[in-house]
Amino acid sequence: MGRAGTVLAVAVAVLVVLAVVAGVLAATRPGPDLPPGSPEATVQDYLSLVHDGDLEAAAELLDPAGACTVEDLHQGYGDPGARMVLRDSRVEGDRASVRIAFVYTDGPFGADGWESDERFQLVRDGDRWVITGEPWPMYVCPSTPEEG
Repeated sequence: MGRAGTVLAVAVAVLVVLAVVAGVLAATRPGPDLPPGSPEATVQDYLSLVHDGDLEAAAELLDPAGACTVEDLHQGYGDPGARMVLRDSRVEGDRASVRIAFVYTDGPFGADGWESDERFQLVRDGDRWVITGEPWPMYVCPSTPEEG
């Protein structure tokens, strides 16, 4: 291998190392600092607890007047490999909506992938926000009465 080949091999190796370091840093960076007690922070806490498998604690963030329970969380399915991105939020009085994008990637550098948006509905419960409805990873709570 000549001098040009060696230089090219070193340059490619450096680029690969930089790409791996960038990927590791992006995957391990902490989430955004959200105002404590905000709807966004409630959803972030809920998603972290579900991701970590602490479903009992996650269920504490569900609307106590709602139909979903910790048993429903145990029945739900969510891909733990997804990256979660806050898209937007809206607060109107005692109700709030938080939209999260779940970003799924394939391969070591995330070349292929897709994303799915989920909207979390929240209501005020005293001095805190709680998640209402049938939030991810639950799509149907068996005890939810059918509307009709």
